[in-house]
Amino acid sequence: MLPVAFCYMGAHSASVFSFASGSVSFGQIVKASEPAFAAVLSQFVYGSKVSKAKWLCLPIVIGGVILASVNELDFAVSALVSACIANLFAAFKGNENKKLMSTEGLSDRLGSVGNQFALTTIL
Repeated sequence: MLPVAFCYMGAHSASVFSFASGSVSFGQIVKASEPAFAAVLSQFVYGSKVSKAKWLCLPIVIGGVILASVNELDFAVSALVSACIANLFAAFKGNENKKLMSTEGLSDRLGSVGNQFALTTIL
């Protein structure tokens, strides 16, 4: 449970830093590309198979992020880098959470997904 909590903390901290170092709208635009980070990480680091339908949706998401950020006047490299780091932490969090929930007997001990989310948030 600690890896999930650590990734949750990293994603939140990097997000806050990206919002502080550039415009909030730019940080949100970059963070919208999180599904791409999650798919790549899941496929190549965790070895989980990502369906073709999900891969085909990614260019639409990435294209939308590109279109939204073209008109952004307040571009800061530090905001871009920290938002990408937040996306990486969020992708790790999702994959680690998936592994955690497949742990034998965990759902019996915690009771529900809501309780697991509360515990990782508190940690």
